[in-house]
Amino acid sequence: MAGKDVSGTDVLGALLRGYRAAANMTQEELAERAGLSVHAIAALERGRRRTPRTSTIEFLAGALDLSPQQREALVTAARGGTVHQAAGPVAPPELPLPGSDLIGRDDELAQACQLLSMRGVRLLTLTGPPGSGKTRLALEIATRSVGRYPHGVTVVSLGPLGDSTLVMTAVCRALGVTEAGGETPADAVDRHCREREMLLVLDNFEHVLPAAPEVAHLLNRCAGLDALVTSRAALRVRDEREMPVPPLAVPDADVEPAGVPVGLRETASVRLFMERAEAILPGFRLTAGNAGAVAAICLRLDGLPLALELAAPWLRLLSPAQLLERLDNRLELLEEGARDLPDRQRTMRHALRWSYELLDEQPRALLRRLSVFAGGASLDGVERVGQAAGTLSGGVLRHLAVLADHSLVHRVEAAAGEPRVTMLESVREYAFEELAAADEWEVTAEAHLAFHADLAGQARSGMKGTDQASWLRRLGLEHDNLRAALAHARDSGRVDSGLRLATDLGPFWDYGGHRQEGLQWLRRLLAAGSANRPGRADALGVAGYLAWHLGDHDAASSYCRESLAISRALSDPRRIATALYGLGLAAGSGRDHDGAIHFFEEALATLRDLDDRELRARALLNLGTQVGHRGDHSRAAGLFEEALRLQREHGNALGEALCLLNLGAAARATHDVTRARTCLDQSVAIARRLDSPYHLAAALAHLGDLARTSGDGDGGAAHYRESLSLFAGIGSRFGVSVCLRRLAWLAWRDDHGERAARLYGAASTLSPSGPADQTDVDATVGDEVQLREQLGRRRFEAAYESGRRLSMEEAATEGQHPA
Repeated sequence: MAGKDVSGTDVLGALLRGYRAAANMTQEELAERAGLSVHAIAALERGRRRTPRTSTIEFLAGALDLSPQQREALVTAARGGTVHQAAGPVAPPELPLPGSDLIGRDDELAQACQLLSMRGVRLLTLTGPPGSGKTRLALEIATRSVGRYPHGVTVVSLGPLGDSTLVMTAVCRALGVTEAGGETPADAVDRHCREREMLLVLDNFEHVLPAAPEVAHLLNRCAGLDALVTSRAALRVRDEREMPVPPLAVPDADVEPAGVPVGLRETASVRLFMERAEAILPGFRLTAGNAGAVAAICLRLDGLPLALELAAPWLRLLSPAQLLERLDNRLELLEEGARDLPDRQRTMRHALRWSYELLDEQPRALLRRLSVFAGGASLDGVERVGQAAGTLSGGVLRHLAVLADHSLVHRVEAAAGEPRVTMLESVREYAFEELAAADEWEVTAEAHLAFHADLAGQARSGMKGTDQASWLRRLGLEHDNLRAALAHARDSGRVDSGLRLATDLGPFWDYGGHRQEGLQWLRRLLAAGSANRPGRADALGVAGYLAWHLGDHDAASSYCRESLAISRALSDPRRIATALYGLGLAAGSGRDHDGAIHFFEEALATLRDLDDRELRARALLNLGTQVGHRGDHSRAAGLFEEALRLQREHGNALGEALCLLNLGAAARATHDVTRARTCLDQSVAIARRLDSPYHLAAALAHLGDLARTSGDGDGGAAHYRESLSLFAGIGSRFGVSVCLRRLAWLAWRDDHGERAARLYGAASTLSPSGPADQTDVDATVGDEVQLREQLGRRRFEAAYESGRRLSMEEAATEGQHPA
């Protein structure tokens, strides 16, 4: 290519872009220095304006600090003359000039350009999943690099090749080289490149990987030649530097429901989607009304540039919210890309099929079987589930490595350091289609359900000991998989398996703050019927416990009575004691303290001959609570101490936190402030360490009570607000109600009467009967009668009713902010 003259009208844009890139300037920076508009710079670089004024060229040359030779080249190109490539960074005609700015790739662009400028980096391979924008990034890198290669940049598109033996032939044709007599294409390329300094861009190498040694050999023989490769898999030759090209950054998950466009457009995936949307619909704008849907679209499409570009045209027909609703079948939707794209890039399905068909059969089988996992998979899960539909020769790991090499799965580190694999949702949807087509769905989904049922069983035992925190983290990582397994059990009629899984997840539903979700799963599965009577009794017991925690005392009592009836028929003392314990909880919440004491004492009597320290400790703890409601704080403290001893012997740290919480409350009731604070601080420390929102919220509420009754209203308010946020996060209407009542009293104390009435109104809707368990406030809190008299009936009722209209989330948000 050296010595070839190029028409100025073809090269002015590339020349300007090359000079700007060499100066490390953005279009905005160049425009500011030259005194021009960004629009004018963009028009020149994209070839939309080919006859600029002489003064414009002079301004640009000065701003870029060009040498006399470079200035002359720019002037010549602007006049429509010819420019010799040695004069500067001129892109050859075959270097495609992108029609739009590269979005969201500043870091990758800078990293790649830096790598290519480093001594010893001769082969740089951009790898990434289908649709991640590797080709577009490579073209930008090539354009920015033109000035560094005296003999230019050549781009070779390998996508159309059907045979790896044709790679050097394709390179020959792109370079304009003809083989001399007896030469092979590789010899001709070698001869042409040996005395030149140039960059060779090899696009879409993944399907011609056997040609990788030829590229390595060429680089070894041609000292001035560098290669930039795009591929879904690395070439795996010596001296290769691999640079992953991930999807574009997506909005944080909490942006989706916020619906606030401020700053959202700065997220790369949103910027790309909006640019494509505005090109189709010039009047389309990001607003508070559509921002949530736009953010969610970018999330659901994994930030993949190809998917975003294919989705944007649907806005001609659909609103962002309607488009979002249809993304469950994204591969059907993401069709008909730009006609000037290769077939493999015109639809997401074609892009994914291209990658899938490059795999050998066994990696293909593993990829499609991995589609049953949601939100990632542990290696032991992949080992077991991935071979349920047929053994993979050599084990799973070798085939998993192939999928990782092809950018179809990714390794991620979990919080506990255990490696996990995950795949983009678009890849997962395509793989799921292939799983169904291979008739492997049912057996693989069954293995997925069985694996997670076994995991939940192990976790239920593990969370009774000293490994609660690690099990909570593990199940948190598997939460999406647990949901998928439960949904399969429900939809396929495997009720008993589903009930076993949902029941064994009881501690996770409880301690992890997922009580509402756990109860919903249990209700659905219980309503479907069960042939396993012991399993149904256990599930009813967990449902009753969760319903009690959520304030539905009637449902809690109903579930536990049915569980008790089944357990008595089975003559199973442990299940009988468990059901009696649940009935005691429900009775206590309904202020039937005598009934609750009766149930707990009967449960303890039933447990007398059983070695179940954990259940015995819980029964003692709640018996102490009910005894305390009767005013016998001394006996209550003794029961709490006995429960604490059992929990410590058993290694149940969260059980220990509850016992300490209740000991702190008992000490406060007898005005032993020092002991109360010591116990509650210890409870908070355990709950924070184990990241248990319920235990932490309850302990903080008690610390708030202690601060408030000790005269520290501000300290109490801070504890209540943190507790309120935690209770709201786990959907505890009762807990939110308790905190709102306390904050209402503090607002009244500070002469914010109407705010107090509004908070009382919100609390009454969430828990109409008022607090009734160990977190009950003392008689000074919630004296709404006095507040009514102070404000007057009309003002009080107006504020109170406005509070009653708040949702739990709205009330919690209001309560968390000071007046």
